[in-house]
Amino acid sequence: MERKENQRSINFGEALVLVAVFVGIFIWASGRFPTGMAILLCALVSAAYGVIVLKIKWDTIYKQILAMFSKGMSAVIILLMVGLISASWLASGTIPALVIMGLKILTPGTFLLAAFVSSAVVSIATGSSWTTCATVGVALMGVANGIGVPVGIAGGAIVSGCWIGDKWSPLSDTTNLGAAMTGEDVVDVWKYMLPTSGIGGLIAAAIFGILGISYAGKGMDKEKIQFLVDGIGAQYHINFLLLLIPILVVVVLAAMKKPVLPVLVLGVVLAILLAVFYQGKNPGEILNALYNGYVTDTGVAEIDKLLTGGGILKMMSIMLIIFCAFILAGTLEAVGVMDALISKMGKITGKRGTLVLSSYISAVLCTYLGGTAYTGVVLNTGMFKKPYEDAGLHNLNMARALLEGSGHTNALVPWCGSHVLIVSTLGITFKDFLPFYFSFWASSILLIVYGFTGWFMRRLPERRDDVQ
Repeated sequence: MERKENQRSINFGEALVLVAVFVGIFIWASGRFPTGMAILLCALVSAAYGVIVLKIKWDTIYKQILAMFSKGMSAVIILLMVGLISASWLASGTIPALVIMGLKILTPGTFLLAAFVSSAVVSIATGSSWTTCATVGVALMGVANGIGVPVGIAGGAIVSGCWIGDKWSPLSDTTNLGAAMTGEDVVDVWKYMLPTSGIGGLIAAAIFGILGISYAGKGMDKEKIQFLVDGIGAQYHINFLLLLIPILVVVVLAAMKKPVLPVLVLGVVLAILLAVFYQGKNPGEILNALYNGYVTDTGVAEIDKLLTGGGILKMMSIMLIIFCAFILAGTLEAVGVMDALISKMGKITGKRGTLVLSSYISAVLCTYLGGTAYTGVVLNTGMFKKPYEDAGLHNLNMARALLEGSGHTNALVPWCGSHVLIVSTLGITFKDFLPFYFSFWASSILLIVYGFTGWFMRRLPERRDDVQ
């Protein structure tokens, strides 16, 4: 990177002040203007500080912004495909069929546990929280609305299940990245996360099961449910085996680790064929729905809400937020804000408990600032590798801490693609599901407890002395 003669690096204190300014901007902006605008204001502050105070060339900052766009465009393309999936699966009857199944089978007492377990199983099997959320998650949220389960806790169960696979699946790109960066086998990383993500998942399942009991006595409006089932059935020909083909194909091929983009394209094509040849819809109508979103207009608000959504156009405002995030991430990278923060945290201490805690916090912070779990993993690996070695701790401990800190956090960051997807598909924000994000809370607490107690912590063979 070319430097001016008087250019200098940002120090820890300056980076900390900038982060505080960013937090202040987001708090001030909340409810006043769109999130994207707040992100751009933060980017403006960061870039101005870099050019005016640190004497960084604008070309350097601009190149870093373009580099972020280059790295992140694959996620944007997948987000576009999610819009196509949602619209085509509504048109084909795939999502409505899932909703009908859920309305007939699930009750308020069983919904939370079933939603969490089914989302977790599909997410771990495919390694894709996005695919699971945009398919199974959408159907489950429709069921929750139908049987009267509050959207906040329903969203907590769905998101908890979906995002387990984002950081605890041998097929997940995040898990594979963590393994690659730490030089460990992905299966070993997966097994080493059993005490955190595995036990945390069991704890979350138990909590959702117990909470479900409190809803078990809630009387279901059977007439309303039958009304919804009849209303959906009036709009589609329903053959469960036939209509579930697109989702089965996508889940199976994703589980086989086939490239996600062609798999999603195939899911869209199968749905279009079902919509045209089985549902009898006009091809032009379907193509229009893929772009503008599928719209049902029965005059009954509850049914229309269940059967409307998706489309490329709906995703555009969401993608604008992500583009703004790319700009912010590029300026932060050029100015060196995250490097300054992480380098300080990497020098904190060689003590086991505080080391695990600091690496976890750093992963959360980098995911928050960078807008993706990748930054939480990549930036911290180099910084914490030596401190973990000095503490006599195996690389697997670092991989687990970084994945636990980043994999769940990206669902909570308003400008992160994961949260954007949740908003666009489930219709909720992190404020709605955070109190019920039990897999996140449980695995995070377990990780920190293990750090301070030494439980489930593998040491390097050559280091026998205990590090407290």
